[in-house]
Amino acid sequence: MKRPHPKQFSLFGKADKGALLFVVDSAQLFLSHRLPIALTALNSGYDVHVAAPYHYQSEQLIESYSITFHSLPDVPEKISFLADFKAMFHLRRIFREISPDIVHLVALKPTLYGSIAARMAKIKAVVATITSTRKIQHTAGLRHRIIRFLYGIGFNHPNLRVTFQNVDDRNTFLDLELVARRQITLIRGTGVNMQQFHPFPEMSSLPVVLLASRMRWDKGVSEFVQAARRLQEAGVHARFVLAGGSDPGHPEAIPEEQLENWKDEGIVEWWSDNSDMPLVLAQAHIVCLPSYREGLPKVLVEAAACGKPIVATDVSGSREVVTDGENGILVPVRDIENLAVALNLLLGNPDLRSSMGQQGRKKVVTEFSIGHVVEKTLGMYESLLE
Repeated sequence: MKRPHPKQFSLFGKADKGALLFVVDSAQLFLSHRLPIALTALNSGYDVHVAAPYHYQSEQLIESYSITFHSLPDVPEKISFLADFKAMFHLRRIFREISPDIVHLVALKPTLYGSIAARMAKIKAVVATITSTRKIQHTAGLRHRIIRFLYGIGFNHPNLRVTFQNVDDRNTFLDLELVARRQITLIRGTGVNMQQFHPFPEMSSLPVVLLASRMRWDKGVSEFVQAARRLQEAGVHARFVLAGGSDPGHPEAIPEEQLENWKDEGIVEWWSDNSDMPLVLAQAHIVCLPSYREGLPKVLVEAAACGKPIVATDVSGSREVVTDGENGILVPVRDIENLAVALNLLLGNPDLRSSMGQQGRKKVVTEFSIGHVVEKTLGMYESLLE
């Protein structure tokens, strides 16, 4: 049976606003970060598609929402121009197949090759969301010049918006002259459901310090473990928890053997499954993320929404969520001593934890609610399509 053309069919009736295609580097991250935007767009009359590297369970779940999934080839984490150009031409074929009215590219690789493919296919409107500039900043020489050249081609689209999650990443692109100021929209994060993530009373008398993330070195996991060891040796009574699986294939992935060794030493607990984040956060007294750099860490927004005080590194992205001394404490990157001191301060002061948690909840309600992010994003779509 021939499948209906995407512009002729939608769960909600005729897709009168045309086809919207998300291009992402991970189907799992689409589900965890972009699904509310996609579902609101679907309900508003868009025919919604997702292009991502194939992942069976994620594809099944995405399609269950009446969102059409298109498989992209796997692209290595680091810059690989041969693989990236193959992905670009594969994506161009998808553009020709569904003729999207608007394309939303998310993360470095999709924005790099997707913006060029969109120009080649003469896509009417393009949104490019930059989630981090770490790879650009850490790439030098000829490779760096090629990246700048390619962005120069792709971002020269006549009807394109580039969204950033934090001011530092925006300024990096401006300083490198990769984007014009008139093209920029600042949308801080992907939003949080304030009903799903809400304050919980502290659940146990022994405080729990939580680091919830993919288990990677650049998330500051080693520094967290070392700070936990120092506090335990000093006689501080608390549970230190790592929540999240390893990140196979990522160059910064921590081997599961190392995580098991830390667990066996009794330094930390390792909860490999953090799929139910409201439940995970409910068990925490303090949330910690000592990462080296962030776009805008969703876990910190969710933690603040749950009324949890935060200890994080003073880096781009985390600064957007944590106001030092108000809803958490910011410490220097890789500074184990200051990290341990900040954690110890909160561990010994329940009143301070409570007051910081209340301030964090207020900040999220004002700045990071899912309704705010969805409204701003769909408004941008409407503006481009006009």
